[in-house]
Amino acid sequence: MLATYKENLDDAYFLMSAPMLAGKPLIMDENQKLLLQYKVGEETFVLAGYPEAVEKKGIRTYWKMRKVAEQRTFVKRRDERFKVAMRLTYQRDNAAASEPEDAMTIDVSAGGLAVYLNDYPDVGEALAVQMPTIRLQGERHELPEQLGIVCWVRRAPKGSLYRNVCGLQFRYADDMERELVKEYVGYIRTKYKI
Repeated sequence: MLATYKENLDDAYFLMSAPMLAGKPLIMDENQKLLLQYKVGEETFVLAGYPEAVEKKGIRTYWKMRKVAEQRTFVKRRDERFKVAMRLTYQRDNAAASEPEDAMTIDVSAGGLAVYLNDYPDVGEALAVQMPTIRLQGERHELPEQLGIVCWVRRAPKGSLYRNVCGLQFRYADDMERELVKEYVGYIRTKYKI
């Protein structure tokens, strides 16, 4: 999708060109929040807004956007993340039963992972994650259970094997634990030739 910032109208509104997708203008939806990414020097920012009206100026079509009072900055990831589908198990912090639940990774890094799961955990909730054993050149590489903090949760796309998608950030007891995870992630890359 491509759109261009035009100008601020006041503190609450700004104009942007009608977003184009595959050469056609997007249909305006007042309930759809748009996130616009822009740079100032080396810093990258996100401006959020909702479309309120379509305005014509000559042959150009603009959207009048209502700003959302949130200012986000991008934080560069410390670890590279890559897509890989692996089954794993996890247990919720407040789980009554001691039976672990199944999940499937979407992407993995030494800092955390994104997974498909059937639960809908709360943001900030802790999950005990058990990654699978990696067999590589006749050796078994295991990772002790990791603590993952839920960063975000949303519904999985239709047709998925699982109901929800969840982002987890690993919390490490010390640098040695972090190095163990980095080493394990290296074994995953080697095994799946990523």
